[in-house]
Amino acid sequence: MTAGDRPKKLALDFEKWGRVTATLMWDKAPETCAAIVEALQKEPVSADLLHAQFAGSELYFEDFPTEGDIPFENTTLRMDDNLFVTNKHPGGVLAYYVNPKVLSFCFVYGEIIPRRYVDVEIALNVFAEIDDKERAIEIGKQSRWEGPGAVTVSIVE
Repeated sequence: MTAGDRPKKLALDFEKWGRVTATLMWDKAPETCAAIVEALQKEPVSADLLHAQFAGSELYFEDFPTEGDIPFENTTLRMDDNLFVTNKHPGGVLAYYVNPKVLSFCFVYGEIIPRRYVDVEIALNVFAEIDDKERAIEIGKQSRWEGPGAVTVSIVE
């Protein structure tokens, strides 16, 4: 896929909350973007969402249909301002957990510390920036209280 052929945006159509778009970060996570786009070129992906209440402000679903191994790139794991290693992320992004047993597609609407189990931090590949962060926060808050429902992810441009 050449730079001119690459889609720029994804759409997340929430069953209960409407549409949010996100801009792919090809420059920071090219292999993750390529794997996500390749899966979505076959057909949109629909799934029931879960709220990652122990990790923070995140909705996610597992078993996103990527093929092959995706390396860690543009991960949430970084050094903070005090030179401590942290996995905390301010949110407003789409992220992907590349563990082949999980393959989580994550809608990170606010601050998170990604965890697979309580007190076990994991690194997520951040691959897209949510275009309307305020709307994303509204969706996340509504989902926490009313249940997230389902989402369909597709390529829009």
